Amino acid sequence: MNEIKAAPIKPPLRIPRLDDLMPSLLLILASRASALGMFPFGIAFFAASFDKSVAYMGIISVCIGLASSAGVTVFPKYLIALIAYWLFSRMYRKKDDVISSIACGVSMLTGGLAMLITGFNGIYDIFLLCTESIISALMYVVFRRANILNEDYGKRGRASQEEYISAAVTVGVFAAGLSGIRIGPISLTNIFAVYAVMITALNSPVAVSGCTGLCIGFMSALSSSQAIVMMGVYGLSALFASFMNSFKKIGCTIGYISGTAVTLIYISNIYDVPLSMIDTFIGGALFLATPKVVHEYLRSFYSKSLHIEAVNPEQRMKEYLVMRLRRGGEAFSSLQESFLAVSEGRLKKYSEDVGVILDETADRVCSGCKMCGKCWQTDFRKTYKNVLELIGIIETEGTLDGENVPPHFCERCVRTEQFITEIKHVYELYKRDVLRRSDAVTARNLISGQYGELNTLLEGMAAEIEEGFSFLENEEERIVDELDKLGITPYEVSAIESMSGRCEVYLRLPPVIRQTAVEGVISEVLDRAVSYEKTENGLSRYVSKPNYTFDTAVFQLPQDGSGINGDSVTMFSTDNGKFYAVMADGMGSGSEAQYESAATLRLLTGFLKAGFSVKTALGILNSAMCLNINNEAYSTVDLVSIDLYTGVAEFYKVGSAETVVLRGDNVETLCSSSIPVGILSDIRLNDQRLELSEGDIIIMMTDGITESGYTVSRTDWIKQIVIKPHDNMEQLAKEIMDTALDKSRGIARDDMSVLAMRMLGC
Repeated sequence: MNEIKAAPIKPPLRIPRLDDLMPSLLLILASRASALGMFPFGIAFFAASFDKSVAYMGIISVCIGLASSAGVTVFPKYLIALIAYWLFSRMYRKKDDVISSIACGVSMLTGGLAMLITGFNGIYDIFLLCTESIISALMYVVFRRANILNEDYGKRGRASQEEYISAAVTVGVFAAGLSGIRIGPISLTNIFAVYAVMITALNSPVAVSGCTGLCIGFMSALSSSQAIVMMGVYGLSALFASFMNSFKKIGCTIGYISGTAVTLIYISNIYDVPLSMIDTFIGGALFLATPKVVHEYLRSFYSKSLHIEAVNPEQRMKEYLVMRLRRGGEAFSSLQESFLAVSEGRLKKYSEDVGVILDETADRVCSGCKMCGKCWQTDFRKTYKNVLELIGIIETEGTLDGENVPPHFCERCVRTEQFITEIKHVYELYKRDVLRRSDAVTARNLISGQYGELNTLLEGMAAEIEEGFSFLENEEERIVDELDKLGITPYEVSAIESMSGRCEVYLRLPPVIRQTAVEGVISEVLDRAVSYEKTENGLSRYVSKPNYTFDTAVFQLPQDGSGINGDSVTMFSTDNGKFYAVMADGMGSGSEAQYESAATLRLLTGFLKAGFSVKTALGILNSAMCLNINNEAYSTVDLVSIDLYTGVAEFYKVGSAETVVLRGDNVETLCSSSIPVGILSDIRLNDQRLELSEGDIIIMMTDGITESGYTVSRTDWIKQIVIKPHDNMEQLAKEIMDTALDKSRGIARDDMSVLAMRMLGC
């Protein structure tokens, strides 16, 4: 059996080390500090920050401090308190500051009660003892929050306000511990306090420096009746020093001395103030003489305790979303590359499988033939060449029979007819297998293309979030101020502007308000027309009105003999201020063509409203239609996207008929350079961009209009109609439709659709 060894018992006390010296010196100073004749700071510092494994050093340090300040008569009281808390710390190992602070106060109370038994002078003694016990308990919390003996500053986080004030109070206690120690007219308390305040002023903002000066001033003069005055002296001097910290140590010193001089001048009797300009000059000189390496060490007390201006939360959110979207896009891009690599590998493998035909045919025909050994072993090269020649004849002439079989093959092969029959059969099986596997590769390529489009979508969304909008912080403040003048108090406000100039304002307002008044205020601040849109979950949304709108008209006529027009037309606007007009021409005419074109528009509209870019939406639509192998379908797509704030129009024409655009006095024709969607796995998209202005006209048509009366598309007659003045677009669209019918001798030979749009200013 294995012997189980007991864990070594850790001794309650240890031998002192060099790093115990500094805590012991600080404990001596804390023990010397007094308040109203009481000395509660020593036991509080011992309980909160001193290593209990060298508790005897702590007790000795407290005794030294008390002996040098209050005398040995107070030893029993504080010795009992120290021993009581040490015993408590040995029995209670949990880290609970509330329990420990209470224990510190109770230990102080225990030592005081023990002394009251031997010498009780009245109720006032009990009052002082209770006060001292409460102070020791509170100072335990202060010392714990100050964490002044924490050596691992690299792991410290940003201190809270309570922790920073606690550190300032702790420094004040140490300064008070130096009280009574003088070298002629020089006070070590004041010199230490001046030095500490200057260090803080050099490394912290104005508010922190002022707070530190107040705390150190009050605590360092606890034993004096001028504690409140000293608060003002040190507090104001710290502010002056912090104002000058941009000039480094020299600036802090000049600022501090100036602040001290000003306060002493305004005090009626400076001789009653326990501070002299000599103390201030000596503290400043020591501050200036401190080596740089020491300043860098002291700065570690402040470097992670100062409040650093946080990055704008909206900017952080934008960066986070951009990062996540781009990582998602990279994942889809990797999937796309994987699918393409697999497809290319399989196609290469299939191209090398011609030997399968030879092996399969030889197994079927040559097995058991007396000439097999001679053909496939002795004369393998000749046999292989002859069979490849037969395969070449099948591929070029489409068949293989007795008439086109080479004579030399018939002379060599004793089973010519059987070989010809089997090789044709095996070749057909091989072609079907290759076709099947190539279809699988095509499907993989289509799926790969969709992954690529998703990558493009996420990249586009990331770019839009990163650069597509900005927060109008100054305008937000002005909106709040102007609404407040009208007696409307918003609880929440957010104003956003897109790159195109579209503004959105979100306000959380009281239940009963005048929307027109709010619209007026926002419009005046943003210097553009704004209208109320809706309220959701108590948040009202106001949107800047577009600069442009459209007068539109659509005319459609089905092919003669068909009661349903196979073309589909739709127009809609999106939340980002884009206006879309889309026209699709399905394959053929009638209900089936109408179903195909309507399905195309339905999918495309859904993608665009969801925020997809036009190229991404068309790419995914094309892949989806190509994957619909069992129901082959295709459709042309004629699409225009217009920014209602800038007037920039982008035209995408996928196998569609010409589009006529009237800009000012110039008429332009835009043509398609790609085939309809749903035919090839990859489509070529070239957008054509134009800047439109008020009064410009766009005419979108299917080929039933452009080919009326001609065998090829011609638009000269349409241009002549467009340049004529028209009161509205319905009149223009009707004239184009009527003229097209006239040119077709009154017969609609194909589905005919025309969409006329005129840009209007708002």
